[in-house]
Amino acid sequence: MTNPVDLGVGIIGTGLSATMHVQALASVPGVRVLAVAGTTPEKAAEFATRYQIPHAVVGGEKLLALPGIDAIHLCTPPFAREEYVRMAAAKGVHVLIEKPMARTLAEADRIIAVCREAGITLGALFQFRFTPLPRQIKHDLEAGKLGHIFLADCYAKWWREPAYYAGSSWRGRRDLEGGAVLINQAIHSIDLLQWLAGPVREVAGRVATAVHQIEMEDVAAATFTFASGAFGVFEASTATYPGYAERIELHGERGSLILNQGQGIAEWHLKDSEPERVVAADQRNDASRDPSKMSLVGHVAEFTDFYAALREGRAPAIDGREGRKALEIVEAIQRSSDQEGRPVRLPLE
Repeated sequence: MTNPVDLGVGIIGTGLSATMHVQALASVPGVRVLAVAGTTPEKAAEFATRYQIPHAVVGGEKLLALPGIDAIHLCTPPFAREEYVRMAAAKGVHVLIEKPMARTLAEADRIIAVCREAGITLGALFQFRFTPLPRQIKHDLEAGKLGHIFLADCYAKWWREPAYYAGSSWRGRRDLEGGAVLINQAIHSIDLLQWLAGPVREVAGRVATAVHQIEMEDVAAATFTFASGAFGVFEASTATYPGYAERIELHGERGSLILNQGQGIAEWHLKDSEPERVVAADQRNDASRDPSKMSLVGHVAEFTDFYAALREGRAPAIDGREGRKALEIVEAIQRSSDQEGRPVRLPLE
C-alpha cells in the first residue's frame, strides 16, 4: 500500500453507481480517489473534472497500471465484473464490488476464489445493512427483543420509467445483467431480510414480465422458509407505479417489528410495552421512484469499514461470502419459477 493513512482508490465506471461511490468516498477518512476509468475518453474526462480526480483513462486495465492504486470500486454493469476482478487480482489490488456481485452464483464463486487465491480483499456493497435502523434492529434482535421469529416478510414495490430500460444496452437482459428487478433493485431488501431473520433454506417463487419491454422480470413473488423454521412472503416489482418504500415485517413471540427502510421509520409493537417509533432521517431515500435518490449514509459507513479492514488486516463486514447470500436467494427464485414454482432448497448445487 502507498501509505497507511492515505489509500489510493480507482473507480471503474462513470454511471450512477460510480457517482454515488465518489460522492460517498469524499466523507471517508484516509482515502483518495486517484483515477477513474470510463468506456470513452469523454466520459472519463468529464467524470474526473467534475470530481477533481487526477487521472482519467479508458478501461480498467489502464487504471490498474497507474501507480498508487490500492483498491478499486467496481461500478460496471454485471457482465464486466469478473474480468475486472481478475485484472485487479493480477495486480494485487483490493476490490469493492457493486451489487450484484455477479450475474450468477457460479460467477460470484469464481470471483471469490480469484480474490482468495490472489490474497486480496473483496468487499460486496449492500449498504442497507449499514444504515442506522437496520444496525440497531440487528442488535436488538440478537438481544432477543422479538423472541423467536415465526414470520419474516419483505416488500420492494418500486417503479422505473420505461426509459430506464430503453436507454440502457444491458438492463433487464439475462446475458448482461442476469435478471432485472430481483438482481438489481430487490436484492437490497432480500439481503437485509436474510441478514435480520437468518438464512433462507427453501424458496418457492414465480417471476414475470408484466409491464416493461424487457427480457427479464419486472415482477416477482415468493415464499421463504428460514433455517429457524420461520416462514416469509416476498414481493418485488419495478412496475408498481408510483413506487413505494421498501418494507420488512418481522413477527415474533414477543411482538412485531415494521421497518420502512426507505422512509427511515421502524415501529416496534411489543406485548409488554407501549408502541415505539424510531426515525432515522439520514437514511430516508426516494430510490423506489428515482434511482438517483438513494441516501449515501450506508455507502459512507460501509466504505469506512472496508478501508478500516484493509488497514487492520481483517475481512470487511460484507465480504464475498456475505455478498453471495442474497444472490443465491435470487437465483433460487429464478430456478423455482423456471420449474413452475416448485420449491428449491438452499444451499444451491
